Amino acid sequence: MTTLPHFLNDGPDLWPDTPCKERPELFVDSSRTTPLKEKTTSAKALCARCPVRDACADYAIDNDYRDGIWGGLTVDERDVLARERVTADATD
Repeated sequence: MTTLPHFLNDGPDLWPDTPCKERPELFVDSSRTTPLKEKTTSAKALCARCPVRDACADYAIDNDYRDGIWGGLTVDERDVLARERVTADATD
């Protein structure tokens, strides 16, 4: 069973129709933490045209989602972004 991002299941009405609704199986693979490379590439292509891509990535980082593609980023890429934000905040 594919787990959909929270905002696709029952999230706030402010989320528009997002491209990931077209192919949710690309974003989380039930047998893996991160989908296989070919699925990741396809998921990222859908994310590239999403109007809430940045908010989606922020949502995953803020809620420590450890699986799937969110905002066009894998969990490793989200971890890097989160660390960069902490470092930037510390230098401000």
